[in-house]
Amino acid sequence: MFSKILVILGVLASTPGYAEEAKSLDELLRLAYQNNPGVKEYQQSWSAEDSLVTSQATLDDPMIGVSELDRGLKTQYGTVSQKIRFPTKYIYQANAQRSKADSYRSQLNAKKLEVKQEVTTLYFAIYSAQKIIQLTQANMESVKEFARVAEKKYAAGKSSQGDSMKAHFELTQLELDLIRLKQEEQALQDKLKATVNSSTLENIEISNLNLPPPQFAAEKIKLIESELLNQLQASSPTLKTEVHKLKEVEYKSSLAKWEFAPDFQLQYQKRISGDPQDSSIFSVGITVPLWFWKKSSEASAASAKKLAQEYRLQDTGLKLVAQIKDLKGKVSTGAKTLKIYQTSLIPQAQGAYNSSRSAYQANKTSFLDLLDSERSLYRVKTGYYQSLKQYVATLSQLESQLGFEVSNLSAVSEVKNEK
Repeated sequence: MFSKILVILGVLASTPGYAEEAKSLDELLRLAYQNNPGVKEYQQSWSAEDSLVTSQATLDDPMIGVSELDRGLKTQYGTVSQKIRFPTKYIYQANAQRSKADSYRSQLNAKKLEVKQEVTTLYFAIYSAQKIIQLTQANMESVKEFARVAEKKYAAGKSSQGDSMKAHFELTQLELDLIRLKQEEQALQDKLKATVNSSTLENIEISNLNLPPPQFAAEKIKLIESELLNQLQASSPTLKTEVHKLKEVEYKSSLAKWEFAPDFQLQYQKRISGDPQDSSIFSVGITVPLWFWKKSSEASAASAKKLAQEYRLQDTGLKLVAQIKDLKGKVSTGAKTLKIYQTSLIPQAQGAYNSSRSAYQANKTSFLDLLDSERSLYRVKTGYYQSLKQYVATLSQLESQLGFEVSNLSAVSEVKNEK
């Protein structure tokens, strides 16, 4: 009976109606955060390092044993001993481990931003690919219409047979482009499924949406380099990771210097057999830094690691500032490019195409001019979606490096279907 239930559930799960559907960007991001192996890896690493903080501030396990004193008469003692490090050392050990855990937490946040960047970029890449496929299919219909008009004109003796042949050649080229475009779109779908890591996720179909270009708020990014660096230290997971690593080595460097301070050994012995009666012994021992060169070398090494991490933090900060400036420039250029497409290039290409089409039907222009205007319109419209894809990819990368949003990118997927 139980096996039959499992079979039924398996059939239901494989039915399209029971497949997991996630079409909005927010839903895809939610799934990616839950399922992405890279995110899970950093979550577990952070959890492991965070769990070790308490252990670094805790005493080592005590030791118990039995000792025997032979002074003619044997006396046995029960022994309990406890090693206690100098109290300051526990503080530095715990703080160093806390900083290490914080660095892993920053790496987790960086990974989540990386996944967000990948999902967002793929989402708009799929949208652009599907829109270009639509344009290609619509263009094929237009060329088919051109071919029919050319054939009618040839039958009426108003044009040469070459016009019809050119139309069929153009149609073949578009068919080849369509095959390539569909293959590229499927590859993007597969990459998205791999990033989301959901076996039940179907191919998303978003070509019926009208996604406007995300608005870029450039004023949120500081212009002065020192201010931008301070802004990044407070927000960028990449830079915060290095800051926490610096704190870790600073605590370890201080700990290495405190290793010259003595540790303690407490021991208590209680008679369990033999004489004298009610005999007990309590002893205290301290470590002596006799082999001081060992501790000196460890302190020197810790100081060198601290300096190395300071230089690493400085280098990371300078490179990140330069990268942010570069990405900001590219995003600003991308926004201007899309504006030009919307307000100038597409209307001009559409007007030229409409004019050539009317002129050709009225025998006032050649078929070659008509094809040229059709190709220009197609190239301009596909160029817009290619620019949109690149703009979103750069904007997503910028937000990933900044650690905060500078656009309305997260809201642009909530757009109603085209009518």
